[in-house]
Formats: sequence, C-alpha cells, structure tokens
Amino acid sequence: MNRLLEIIFGLDRGFLDREGDLALRFNPQWPWSDAIGATSWNVVLIGLSVALVVYVYKRETRSQRVRVMLACVRTALLLLVIALLNRPVLSLTQSRTEPSVLAVMLDDSLSMRIKDIRQAGDRFDTRLDAVTAALSKDNAKVLADLAAIHQLRFYRFNGDAVAVQTSTTQPVPEIEPTGQKTQVAESVRTVMRDLQGQRLAGVVVMTDGRDMPQQSIAAAIDDVKDFGVPVFPVPVGSDQPLRNVDVQQVSAQDAVFVKDIANIKAMVRATGPGGQSVVVRLKDKQTGKVVLDAQGRPVEKQVTPEGDEPVEVELQFAPQEEGTLDLIVEADPQAGEIDESDNAREIQVAVLDAKINVLYVEGYPRWDYRYLKNELIRDRTVNISCLLLSADTSFRQEGDKPITRFPETLEELLEYDVVLLGDVDPRELSDSQLQLMNDFVSRRGGGFGMIAGPRFSPPAWKGTAVEAILPVDIARTAPEDWGIDGSTIAEGFRPAVTREGSDSSLFRFFPDRAENERFLKERWQPIFWYARGIVAKPGVGEVLAEHPSEVGPDGRRAPIVVAGRFGAGRTMFTAIDDSWRWRYYTGENIFNTYWVQQLRYLARSRKLGQRKFTLASQRPIYDLGQQVRLVARAIDPQLLTQLPEQLRVQVMSSEGQLVRQETLVRQDGSDTYLASFTAGQVGKFTVVLPSIAPGIEELTLPIDVAIPRLELSTPQVDRVTLARLASETSGQVIELNDVATRLPAIPSAQRLVPLITSQPLWDAPIALAAFILLLTAEWVARKLFGMV
Repeated sequence: MNRLLEIIFGLDRGFLDREGDLALRFNPQWPWSDAIGATSWNVVLIGLSVALVVYVYKRETRSQRVRVMLACVRTALLLLVIALLNRPVLSLTQSRTEPSVLAVMLDDSLSMRIKDIRQAGDRFDTRLDAVTAALSKDNAKVLADLAAIHQLRFYRFNGDAVAVQTSTTQPVPEIEPTGQKTQVAESVRTVMRDLQGQRLAGVVVMTDGRDMPQQSIAAAIDDVKDFGVPVFPVPVGSDQPLRNVDVQQVSAQDAVFVKDIANIKAMVRATGPGGQSVVVRLKDKQTGKVVLDAQGRPVEKQVTPEGDEPVEVELQFAPQEEGTLDLIVEADPQAGEIDESDNAREIQVAVLDAKINVLYVEGYPRWDYRYLKNELIRDRTVNISCLLLSADTSFRQEGDKPITRFPETLEELLEYDVVLLGDVDPRELSDSQLQLMNDFVSRRGGGFGMIAGPRFSPPAWKGTAVEAILPVDIARTAPEDWGIDGSTIAEGFRPAVTREGSDSSLFRFFPDRAENERFLKERWQPIFWYARGIVAKPGVGEVLAEHPSEVGPDGRRAPIVVAGRFGAGRTMFTAIDDSWRWRYYTGENIFNTYWVQQLRYLARSRKLGQRKFTLASQRPIYDLGQQVRLVARAIDPQLLTQLPEQLRVQVMSSEGQLVRQETLVRQDGSDTYLASFTAGQVGKFTVVLPSIAPGIEELTLPIDVAIPRLELSTPQVDRVTLARLASETSGQVIELNDVATRLPAIPSAQRLVPLITSQPLWDAPIALAAFILLLTAEWVARKLFGMV
C-alpha cells in the first residue's frame, strides 16, 4: 500500500516506510515575498479566484443549483493551482543521536615504570601498573560505568598521542612504558584534533605531568583551550624527589695479566635525598658470587654520593686464571628507588698469560740498563733477552734467554712480545732489521718501547723505519752528549701524571688512590734529565706524564711518557733515562711496578693477537634508541683469508632468549667487520659470535641498554602544570584514588539532531491527475448544460 501511495504522490521508494513524523509543508517563492509576504499573495489570488468564479457563474442563466455546482468545481480547480504554486512538499522528520565521546590518555613514557605508588604493606607498584589497576578495579567497573555514558577512545602518549584499540576481553589497553620524552599539552592537542567534529565530553589524562624535555607550554595550552573541551588530569606518582642509584659507567683495561692487579672503575650517581651510603660490589656473572681480592676479602666499597654528581669507585682484584671474565659491578638497591635495573653494569675483561717475552736492546751500560736488566731477570713474569751492542764480542749477553745478535727474520722476532730499545745507534742495525721492527708492530701486533738517551735516542732515528712507529714527533730533537764533558744538572723535577696516566696502571703504585696521588706529588724521587724537542703525534700519541713546568716546541707541557698505537701494535716512548732513581727509599716496588706495567701494556696487543679474532663494542652501555655498534677484527692474517665477507651474531637476553640476529660485514677488504642496530629495548644482553673456524672459541660480549636519564632526571609529579591545564580548560584535577567515583560524574555531551527529508508534491502524478480531472469535469458539465 505504501508503495502505491509513493507512486501516486511521486515519492522515492521506501519514503513512507521510514520511521518519523510526516507533515505537509509549503515553500512558496512569490515575487517580492520578502516585502509583502506569501500570505498576502495567497489572499489576493484566492480573492481574485473567487471573484472570477462569481463573475462568470452569476451571469449564467441556468438554475442556481447547476451554477453553484459548477462554481465549486472551478473554485476547486483554481485553489488547486494556487496550492501548487505554493510548492507543497511532504516532510519526514527523524532524529539522530550524536553520542558523547570521552578520550582517555595513558602516559607510556619511561617515567611511568617508576615504582613509587605504595600499595598494601611495603609493596610498591609502578605508575603504569597503578593506572591499570585503577581502571581494572572490580572487573573494570569504572570503564563499564563510563561506557554507559560515553563512547571511550583510548590513546597512549609520550612525545605525541597515538590511538590504541581495546576489546571486551581487554578493556584496558596493554602498553609498554618506553617513550623517551613526555609532552602532555602537545599530546592533548593532538587528541582534540583527532576527535574534532565529535561530541567530546572531555579528555582524561593519566600521567605524572612532567614535560621532558622542558619547554614553554603556554602556546600549547592556549591551543587546547580554543577547542572548548575540558581536560581532567589524573596525577600519577609521588610529589617528592625520588632516590635512585645508577651505575652509570664501568671501565677497565681491555686486558690484564694473570695475578696482576685489575682495576675496575665505576661511576656511581645518586639522585634524590642524599646522605645514604651505597655499597658497590664486584661479582662474577657466571657464579653470581662476589669476587675476592688477593687477601680473600670481598671486592666491595662503600660510598656516599652527594647531590647529582657521580662518584668514581675503584674495585681491584687479581685474576688467577687465563681466559675471559664476565663481571658485574652492582650497587645495593635503596628503599623506594626509582629503577633498580640501572644498579648493575656488566663488563668483560680478557685475562692473559702473565709470561711476557722481551727483547731489550741497549747501546751502552748506562744506569737504567743495569737496574732494569737485573729487575726483569728476577721478575718471574718476564722472559728477557738482553743485547748490549757496545759489549765485546766475547761478552756473554745476559737474560733468561741469552742471544748474540739482533733477530734477522720476522719469525725470530716473533718469539718476543715486546722490543725495548734504549740509547742505540741505528747504524748498529741493518735497514732490514729496522724494517723488521716496523712489521713486527704494525702487522703482528708486537709492542715497541724506546727509552731516550742523550746520545742517539731519539734524534739519530730520524728517517728510519722506526721513526714511524714512535708515538712522538722527533723532527726537532738533537743529540745532547750530556755528561760526557762532566756537566751536571743540579735541579730535578717530578713528572706530572696526566688524567690519562692516572687512568692507566703505569703509575699506580698503591691500591688507595689518595695515597698514590700523595706519593706522586710529594715523595716521588725527582728526575734530572729528559729528551727535549719531543711532541706527541696528534691523534696518535697519548701523553701519560709531562714536565711540571717546561714546554715543548708545540707550546704544551713537554711530554715525558707517551703511549700510542701503530697498526696492530702498541708503542711507548719514555723521555727520561734515570727512572732507576725511583728505587731510592722504596726498594724495588716503585721501579719494578713502573717497568713491568709498561711492558704489560706493550704486550697486550700481541697477547690478544694470539686469540686470532676479537669482538668488541663501541661502548658497553647504550641508551634506548641509540645505535649499537659492534666491531670484530681478525688479527691473524692467515685466519682472515679463510673467513667469509659476512659473519652472523646473535643477541641474547639475560634469560637466554634470542632477541635478534645481526650481520657483521667486512669493510672493503680490511681485517675489520662492523655491524650496527638500534637498541630497541631496555635490559642486559649478550652478543654471541659462534666459532668461525677450528680452534677459534665462541666469543661473547655483554651489552647494556639503559633508560635515558632525561625522563628520570626529575620524575616527581608536576601538579602545577596539570592544575593549570585543568583550570584553563574548565576541567578538574582528579586524584588516582577517586577515579572510580569522579570519572563517571563527567557530564555527557550527547545531543539529538533532527533530520528532515522533503519530497515535492507540485509535480506529483496525483496533482496532474487532479488538475485534469477538475478541468475536464467542468468542461463536460458545461457542455451537458449547454453552456458556452
């Protein structure tokens, strides 16, 4: 039936089947209707129509009944025309509900993992856990109450906001607090833009409110205010400064020798309320036990950091076996600490065979030679071969392994780990022997040291193959022949140890750092002569000790001890020749420690080279999001020819789970392989390189990925900013404990919107039919009654 009516009235299919209220309306468009109105037109037209009908049928001579009947037909026809001229339409009025929308923003920055929300007893929850618990309480009743009033839209945010989905089985979205910065107002603005055009009842922001990095939020709040939507911040976390102990950095020598003192240095920083002591321990990663020192005591120290400045902690021990040690430097956790995951850092130390093979070549028997030769012969960790070039051919050369000449082949020279060259005339050696020393250091990782003298070393070595090895520039040096004419130097000096020298073991004579520094400044025996004109090579030489007052040709303090690298090996230049004076009042301890540590420094590359392949990281600790850079190096040239262009490494979690696989790529035919990847999650990881060739053991490398300190520098709740955001937007601050009662009280923004659909009737089939019917009826009737 409805369809038939739709056809008759010219309506769209289904128009009458829709729910709503039908109404007949007119939309006349008369000339000058704005001035005189549509009613006036209709009154005039109806009046004229009636007058016309009266005028026409009053003049007719037929019976009054006939005239009245025909007048009514014509009046109906004219009224129909007038009605059609008023443009009749049939209107269907419906209503649409625009639902209320409530946005819920969850902070997923790193500060939300701080455990400062006290629960029952002494248990602390992380901030994000507390938020999840508040929304999930009583089977998520608060979310059910909100969903009965609003449509919920969830967002996670740190630097900006991102929409997240929920489900009936998981009403609270699961997010991971990994964001490295927090921008509250900027994120709220993003949410409001995203929901623009919807009936937004408000924005609930569950956060600690601390903008990191800090910036002016006035402009952002003004933009948020312009949307006219109230913001309801929910502060999460403590208002008070929080304590956190962080082992920021751990460093050690890349290799130490068996039974030698290994010095592990850690930078420990404490934030929050000060005055609390912290115990820092050295542990074995494999056993989890505290490492013991030479006296069987735990390797640990108690420090009391003050303010935000890091404190350096030294932990010393003597490894007893050769191999690789995986160690952990751990600080005891504190009550209510922000994050305990940064209380420990791992470090790997290579422990090398203590026996060092040394070739000591001297030009003449000066004092340093006499004492140094005897000291090294007595030292059980050194196998020394001495070659005194000025000796008679019948003189029996001294040492653990006596020799009669300088090695003439690289194979002979490779029997040694270190070549120590004294005040030697280079003309005593052939050009091929000089080149051998160059190859020994650069290609085979051998150690080379030169002890300056007044006659030949170093000025006589200009232009030789050895000059390139040295970590110093000797272009401006000249022979002095000091002492030959009976001259003397009356005033001595104590070398000033640089920061790099303090960090090395070369000048570490006492376990206690303060005692060691007092000795170097006050009790160290003075030196009287040093080689002048020396300059450390830029980017190569590292000055470990310098003259306390005199300067060199470059305007800097004159270098006394300079370390460096040349190719695969290590080098050292000593500008003095009377270190034997350090035996005064100290016996053998200071003199022996200085020289043995120097030889061990020089021998490390050679000893490490015996492992044939090394794996290292650009740094032991990375911030989340930084690029991890791995460097592997084939030290053995023969091994290098057997290796492919790419090597696979595995990154394992602390639980032994595979995190990712990466590829080490060989660099342009060199002996170095590189790999880099993004540190994507916080934790302690181990990089594993499986055995790459027979005889090459699996290599492991610990790597830490830490929380960036920016997010945790001032993690207490910023109530001032949150209160301002609420005030400027006509919202309210809601405490976390009041979420269940106050969030459902946010007024609904729902609205009913009327929808009117109109269909014109003036051109409907029934209108045409009625017009024709009335017109025809009047014409037929007039014919029947004989009217013209």
